[in-house]
Amino acid sequence: MPKSVILEEEPQLERLSYPHKEVLFLPIHHIGLSEYYGAVRELTDSLEDTGYRVFYEQLSTNVKDIESYINLAKKFRKITGSFNGGDGYLDTLNNQLGDQKFPKKYSLQNQPPMEALGVNIESALAADLTLEDLIEAFEAKHAQVKLDSCDLTTPLDSSYACSPLDPSLSKDFQENFILGLRNAHLARLIHFSRSPKIYVIYGASHFEGLREELKKLDSDWN
Repeated sequence: MPKSVILEEEPQLERLSYPHKEVLFLPIHHIGLSEYYGAVRELTDSLEDTGYRVFYEQLSTNVKDIESYINLAKKFRKITGSFNGGDGYLDTLNNQLGDQKFPKKYSLQNQPPMEALGVNIESALAADLTLEDLIEAFEAKHAQVKLDSCDLTTPLDSSYACSPLDPSLSKDFQENFILGLRNAHLARLIHFSRSPKIYVIYGASHFEGLREELKKLDSDWN
């Protein structure tokens, strides 16, 4: 993620329109300034007050059994090489993201939960797929992801030094499942929603794919 994006103080909106429907898309930063997240909360409160329904990103699971969940998470890690949400997390002690180190004067933080960003969870829609949706779709296209002894014995919160899947499979998973499948799902939810005003809070990497998927559903999307 570019430094210039991480250090933005004000959220920037993208607009999508369709006959009798308006969509405002917030390309949320998963790491940013505390001022940025404060501005996001104010924006969210304002839009909810004017009748926008929030659609938000939250890859979750419906699996209740902890062993089954851990197995899914380890399959995800096997495919991608990590289980940290994609964009990485800020080292808050050193104010560092990967090899990018920021001066202490910047009050950076990881993205707060949706409730802390002003989202009314009771009325908003978690417009995302589940972990099991992604894994099952990937395995249906390729083959069952087999975990070896290293995968099984390495805890999810430990450094991953096992053998991941072939890089071409990891790339396919990133482009066509983490992005593509979720973009198509989000587009269908937006297109067929009865809400005339929708406010989408989603990662920036999803916007172009979402726009393309909406166009596939109806060329009248602009």
